[in-house]
Amino acid sequence: MRYCLRDQTRRKQTMRYKLLLLDIDGTLRPGSCEQIPKENAAAVRAVQKAGVKIAIATGRGRTGVGKGLLRDLKPDYWVCAGGAQLVDAKGNDLALHRLTAEEMYALVDFFEDYELPLRFTFHDANYAYIDFAEFDRREKAKNLYNNIVDGEDQDHHLVEMPFGCFGFLPQEQAAQFQEKYGYLGLQFLYSYPGSDGCDIMQKGVNKGAGLCELAGLAGLTPEECVAIGDGDNDTAMLAAAGMGIAMANGSANAKAAADRTGPDAEPHGVADLCRELWPEAF
Repeated sequence: MRYCLRDQTRRKQTMRYKLLLLDIDGTLRPGSCEQIPKENAAAVRAVQKAGVKIAIATGRGRTGVGKGLLRDLKPDYWVCAGGAQLVDAKGNDLALHRLTAEEMYALVDFFEDYELPLRFTFHDANYAYIDFAEFDRREKAKNLYNNIVDGEDQDHHLVEMPFGCFGFLPQEQAAQFQEKYGYLGLQFLYSYPGSDGCDIMQKGVNKGAGLCELAGLAGLTPEECVAIGDGDNDTAMLAAAGMGIAMANGSANAKAAADRTGPDAEPHGVADLCRELWPEAF
């Protein structure tokens, strides 16, 4: 009887979490895999079937999540472009935070001056405005395939303004940008210390703000959310969630922001967490 009561108590504790937000790269998809492991896909589907809503929270724009990457997983929501784009299951935008013309032109001018790779996220693709060849090389080396196209004509913003931006630059050069354009309030969010790749976000836009905005749209509170991530760009999300879990392979900053550390992403750490947090789903 005591064990039944313990199981019931645990079920109530876990089922109070009604939304699970998952980072892709380094979390749902280990670095050695081109797709998310089938074990992760099956476990997340089981949790979803048990009544928990699933959101993919990624620095990628929705257009950058290629077919097959998530196998047959069908999320209820998306927090994309680092929190700048919220999308429902049918692909409709729920919220969109576009860069201003002043912000975009400042970035293009700076990256051109230093000959640094820069791309922008639009609805149809990620357009590399500077050094498409370098993006293509790095994407293939890391099995990312973010739907990046050659945008060196630098004219797609005439169709629509972008809502995401990513560049490669040493962190000291990000500080140089802030010296010149700090009044714009743009943030350079590096995934890991020592990395030269970063999401470039408007002030107040990040995965944590995206979590809070999505929870409100879904009629939930952040306390009812579980967030799982691994990088520095996940820290705001991990801190905002009712339960934030950093993968064992995650950065020190991610682990500091989280409530606890989970298993390594390899070989299928997310599946292990799903079974631990929602045992009644299996």
